[in-house]
Amino acid sequence: MEITTAHGPLRAPCYIPDATRGFVRSVDASDLEAVGIPGLMINAYHLMTRPGIRVVQRLGGLHAFAGWSGPIVTDSGGFQVFSLIRENPKHGQIRDHEVIFRPPDGRDKLVLTPEKVVQTQFRLGADVMVALDDCTGPEAPPDEQRRAVDRTVAWAKRAREEWQRQLAQRRSEGPPPILVAPVQGGNDAGLRRECAQALLDAGLTAFGFGGWPLDEEGALQLEMFALLHELLPATAPLFALGVGKPEHLVAITALGRPAVFDCSLPTRDARHHRLYSFRHALPDGPLTAGPGFYEKLYILDKKHATADEPISPSCDALCCRRYGRGYLHHLFRCEDPLALRLASLHNLRFYSQLCEHLREHGASPG
Repeated sequence: MEITTAHGPLRAPCYIPDATRGFVRSVDASDLEAVGIPGLMINAYHLMTRPGIRVVQRLGGLHAFAGWSGPIVTDSGGFQVFSLIRENPKHGQIRDHEVIFRPPDGRDKLVLTPEKVVQTQFRLGADVMVALDDCTGPEAPPDEQRRAVDRTVAWAKRAREEWQRQLAQRRSEGPPPILVAPVQGGNDAGLRRECAQALLDAGLTAFGFGGWPLDEEGALQLEMFALLHELLPATAPLFALGVGKPEHLVAITALGRPAVFDCSLPTRDARHHRLYSFRHALPDGPLTAGPGFYEKLYILDKKHATADEPISPSCDALCCRRYGRGYLHHLFRCEDPLALRLASLHNLRFYSQLCEHLREHGASPG
């Protein structure tokens, strides 16, 4: 599936890293291009707090600000805001028409509405914008999941109306930004079905997996993804928000609906010395779902100190093209920033290679 944007296509399945505050830690835009990253996921809420939307506008918009020429997806920030409020009510209130948020750092309170979130993302110049939704965790009780679905649908309608107003006012050339409506409902299939149908009836055409994609035991909610695959039109883009484990990318692709995946896992693992490698050469055919096709290597293990082979023979990123495990082990032991850059590029290239294979060959259930 190819998702057309004003800054180029997103060819699903694909992975885009979380550049939460406008950057991916320890690497720059040219690094990301070199390892095949097609787009970025940036958090609109965090940019509202620092450096501020006006600053980004004065610097030419989000693409100029971040030095990134490809597609940019902006998240509303609802996931972070709702998580903090539900963790501690002193951080704000979730109301039917708006969200009052009091940041933990003591900054002035912030009022979020579906309209304001869309306006902000237009001002940033996003190619894909995620509507504000009421994000719940899998442990939330049924009555809370019910309210979250009702709010999410009502807010998506308001977001779409504001999106249409902004399009009419701006009359810009090229493909318009895409509005993504998250589908809520937790692990309740009935609520997920109801939410998806209500969003379709409201005229939404692109969707996200709302809420936490893992259940309380940490397993992927694959049945809920399968439900969305069944309910949504074949041409409807799906953004698997927050889905990141390699085996989860394969499992969701095996359902038959290519998705756009985003998460911070590969770069976070890189900073914590965990590097990915395919166990064997990728097959000339569909990849079977399950964790057996790759492994994680802990680069600080003593055995790597004198190893001259690359992290992975199938990796063509800078780390493996030029350096051996022993050198990367040494860089991490010395706490040199180069270790973070090389390791991050390696893990990001692993993900882009995985998605390249999935686009060409697909995946099959385990």
